[in-house]
Amino acid sequence: MLDHDARQKSLIRVITRDERSFLMTVVQLVVRTFRSQLSSREASKHEDGSVRIDTVKAKLPGCTLSERTVCGIYIYDIVPRVKPAKDPKKRIYYLAGGSWQTPPSGQHYHVCAKMARDMPDTRVSIVSTPLAPNNPAPGTFPICMTLYRELMAQAQEAGERVILAGDSSGANMILCMTLEALKEDNDNEKTDAASIPHPSVILAVCPSTDLTRDNPDIQKIAPKDPLLTPDIINKTAKAWHDDWDAADRRVSPINNDISLLAKRGIKVHGITAGCDVLSPDGIVFRGRCAEVGVEGEWVHWEKQMHCFILTMQYGLPEAKEAVQWMVDILKKE
Repeated sequence: MLDHDARQKSLIRVITRDERSFLMTVVQLVVRTFRSQLSSREASKHEDGSVRIDTVKAKLPGCTLSERTVCGIYIYDIVPRVKPAKDPKKRIYYLAGGSWQTPPSGQHYHVCAKMARDMPDTRVSIVSTPLAPNNPAPGTFPICMTLYRELMAQAQEAGERVILAGDSSGANMILCMTLEALKEDNDNEKTDAASIPHPSVILAVCPSTDLTRDNPDIQKIAPKDPLLTPDIINKTAKAWHDDWDAADRRVSPINNDISLLAKRGIKVHGITAGCDVLSPDGIVFRGRCAEVGVEGEWVHWEKQMHCFILTMQYGLPEAKEAVQWMVDILKKE
């Protein structure tokens, strides 16, 4: 089923689904019951800089985990135990969500492990960025931009095509970094913008695209959201943007020049969920992509909660199908 954006601009195709299994219904009820405890965990502080995980304790089905650092940021490569026949020529860098305040979770590693197992032509890596509240955007975003440039340069030298993927706040960051880098290149008359490497594809799952939280549809969806509330998303946004204006394009990608994605031929795929207070802004961002000719495939799953893909580890059917959709889309890139 195609929505208005898809009919108007064929470069953006949107599939709408509205199923909700009994098991997912139960999970959402449990999540709603314990929402206050879950949201309070987001305020916990972590060490300054990139958060390091214990690779020895990480147990991923069919994969191993190795650690490296780039520009002082820990990156975790997820490597299938069954080695591919050919050297991979694609690379997925995944930025995990967590309200800019929690490190990648076990659920994130399981999703990325599936991608690594199912895409033998693609290396999959999780990036552990510095976290708010002690490492908010004014100090962290410049570090992430340096990392972005270095990862793109390394991929170009290795002959790899890069896919940037992320969920929630991680999706926010990959959109912000890519758009800001494109703007820097476009505004710099001394550089040949076409020769500077960028990702070929972005995959944004339940993205946070506008930190002002001014969209009136947020309040309309709030009663249906079992996980997030307007108060929660305002607090977490403030913890990230800190002294910067919430509308600053470096934290609210909806305010950057989205047409630069189309000019560079960067595809933007995504997932939005109907029981997610962040979905109205994600849908607006998707519409802006359609207006300026960005190509992409999107799924809107009406009765699902924020980042429902992360329940894949527990056998939730909608999550398994959505992650398989992600794999199928990225296999074609």
